[in-house]
Formats: sequence, structure tokens, C-alpha cells
Amino acid sequence: MHDYHAVEALVERLAAELDGDELERVDAVRIRASAVFSPEALQQAYELLTGETPLEGSRLEVEELPDERTCATCGRSWLVSRDDLVGHVLVCPSCGALSGIEGGSGIEVVAVTADPRS
Repeated sequence: MHDYHAVEALVERLAAELDGDELERVDAVRIRASAVFSPEALQQAYELLTGETPLEGSRLEVEELPDERTCATCGRSWLVSRDDLVGHVLVCPSCGALSGIEGGSGIEVVAVTADPRS
């Protein structure tokens, strides 16, 4: 669900920016996403949400965005990986303390590639 809502916000923002733009067809949207997101879930949500938008038929390319966290319990800092996730909760690899995935878990648009209108 976390992935779906993040893509929903992304698609709404990009569709609004592209509405009326001089583009014939968007080919791809490349993003960087924190390890708290599943690339497969992001791509599935993207396919579902882009119908009847300027993004319809384009593909979502996902790169991993480094996400550094500091454990509130033990103070250790580390780069989050998928191994640190249990559902939608982060587990500190040092002490096992649990924390939410909010704060720092994000998506950045890297590029939107498209064919210009002839």
C-alpha cells in the first residue's frame, strides 16, 4: 500500500506537469527510490495508475536511492537495505530495534524521456 500511494502521488504530479505539454508520447520515467520501496510493486502501481494520463504506455525505471538511518535505540547509522525491512517496519541491523519507514524514505524523479511532437 505504501508503494501504491507513493506512485499515485508521483503520477498525479507528473500528469499535471505534462498536461498540455508539447509531447507526443512519454517513453519512460526514471526514478530513484529508497530501499523501503519494492521496485516490482512500484512498477505494478505505475502500470495501474497511468492509464488515461499523459504517461499511459510509458515504463517506470527504478534505481535505488541511498537511505541512511540512525537507530534511536543504539545510535548506529546504516544504509537501509531490503534485508532491514519486515513488512513496513525497519529493523536495526545492530540491536534489532524497530522503527517506522517514514522520514527519509523517498522517491526522486531523475528523468522523463519522451518523443517531441512533429
